[in-house]
Amino acid sequence: MTPSPSVQQANLDLVVRVGTLIHTSFADSHEELFADDFVFHYVNPRLAGLHGDHRGYDGFRSFFERLHQDSDTGFHNAPHSLTPYGDELVVAFVTNTVSFGGTEIDVDAIVVWRIVDGRISEAWDIPAINTVRSHQPRTE
Repeated sequence: MTPSPSVQQANLDLVVRVGTLIHTSFADSHEELFADDFVFHYVNPRLAGLHGDHRGYDGFRSFFERLHQDSDTGFHNAPHSLTPYGDELVVAFVTNTVSFGGTEIDVDAIVVWRIVDGRISEAWDIPAINTVRSHQPRTE
C-alpha cells in the first residue's frame, strides 16, 4: 500500500502542533490531539523520576511540567527534522536543552510519534544519553 501524501502531511502538521503545545508550556489545552489511551514512553534511566510511561494527555503535560520545574532554566527544544514513514509514523530529530545544578546541557533525541485516526496514540522519546554535551552559548 502506498503512503498517502495528504495523510503524511496531516500527521506532520499534528506533530508540529504538539511541538507548539510544548513550547507554550501547554498554555492552551489541546487534548483533542491525543487518543484517549495515548502513552508517552520516555527512555532515560538517568532521570529515574521521569523514565517510563506517561499515560493520557494529563500524563504528557505533567511530564513536561516536571521537566521544566526540575531544570534550572526550564526545558527548551529545537527541532531539526520531521520525517513521515507510511501513514502512521513520524520521526522527529530534536535537541533538548535543560540545566541541572547550574550546568546547561544539550541532549539530542529521536521521538517516534504514532498517529492513528488523526490523533497521536503513542510516542517514544529516546535521548542520546551517552553523548550529552555542555551547552555552548551562542556568540553573536
